[in-house]
Amino acid sequence: MAYSAALIEELTAIRTAAMRNELTQRPELALAVMLYPLVLKTFLTGNGYWRIGSAIEIGGQLKDLAPSIKEADACDALNEWTRIHETWGYKLPGNPGDLWQWLLEQQLPDLLELLAVVTAANINAVEAKHDHDRERLAHADQLAAALKIDMNKHWEARAPFLSRLSKVQIAEVMEDAGCAKTVIKAALKATKAEAVTLAERALVGKTWLPGPLRFPIEDDHINEDWRHDTKVLNLSDF
Repeated sequence: MAYSAALIEELTAIRTAAMRNELTQRPELALAVMLYPLVLKTFLTGNGYWRIGSAIEIGGQLKDLAPSIKEADACDALNEWTRIHETWGYKLPGNPGDLWQWLLEQQLPDLLELLAVVTAANINAVEAKHDHDRERLAHADQLAAALKIDMNKHWEARAPFLSRLSKVQIAEVMEDAGCAKTVIKAALKATKAEAVTLAERALVGKTWLPGPLRFPIEDDHINEDWRHDTKVLNLSDF
């Protein structure tokens, strides 16, 4: 199934938010995650090394995910990341001049927890139309593997996603998710709005994910054709 560039950007932004959320719970992994780009730049640079990218942007770009998500307020993963970020913002001293002394006074577990949050804030696994660095995205997949992330805990096929698809694509999603053929047939005959509603109801409790959210990533991701799910709906079956 082919997704638009805008939808791929949105899905990978949601995935990024989920990765950020989960990394905040893994301070020990955050140490390795933050060290990775630092060690690359300190020890593994020069003509003798292949260029290796990182999904951790230690320059402090802090990719804002909201502009990439059409209905950001309805995105559970993004809302959770905002909550985590704001919670720590309230804990820190309001005056930047007080931050250094405040950090020196904190216990190691608190510093590690804060490290996990600021490391997570620098994750950028978003694939945009004009920003799809292969090395960065490959490292994002490695990070997702280390996190053992299950996107079914962070995303469901609801109206904001389904409304971006054609009716045939909606039917393909339903068929791939194992929905009843009678419901799929009804969706194909219904109006677009009705098809979205039918699909949303039928997909409740299903563990279906679009290609950009699946893990392990299928082999066609490597060939830069991961926007296309391999299964094609045979309309003659309905």
